[in-house]
Amino acid sequence: MLMTGRFHEGRYLVSTDAGMCGLWQPEHFTHVGSLEAWEDNVSNPAALGGHIRAGAFVPLNVGGDGAFQVTVRVGERTAREERYTLVSSEPYLLVSASVLALGGLEQVGTYGGGAEEISLPSGRYVARVHLLDWKAEPGSTTEDGAPAEYALPDFIVEIHPEVRQADAYRTNVETFERPQ
Repeated sequence: MLMTGRFHEGRYLVSTDAGMCGLWQPEHFTHVGSLEAWEDNVSNPAALGGHIRAGAFVPLNVGGDGAFQVTVRVGERTAREERYTLVSSEPYLLVSASVLALGGLEQVGTYGGGAEEISLPSGRYVARVHLLDWKAEPGSTTEDGAPAEYALPDFIVEIHPEVRQADAYRTNVETFERPQ
């Protein structure tokens, strides 16, 4: 599948008080306009799993609240990014209707709002989420421990057009496999 239009890589600061962030198709969640609808359709793990299977939601889930730097790009990680990658997800299906949203779980739907909007041509994509250990890179923090200007992000979401439909995509709400 060829992409039409131009996707621009972006770096975003997202936060959550609901335990996870994500990348999603806003059109899929227009019916989520109240707290009750959000609880039934988004915060419910079984319902969220259905949205993941449909390619409408990709979780950025490390099991906690916080603020995170996220780079979203069509294309590969750089050698520098690969060097500091802690863990990578298996591929998720991501279906775009021309715009994606990125933010905390509480921003999914019209009830919460405030998510970042990212243009991505309509189509089917494969998304992989990478968690980086940006603090491990020398010079990544300032004297007071804050991220330096050129520090790597917490997450990189790598997107590629779906070349052929996979036999199976990752459908877990947990983005990464836990070490055993």
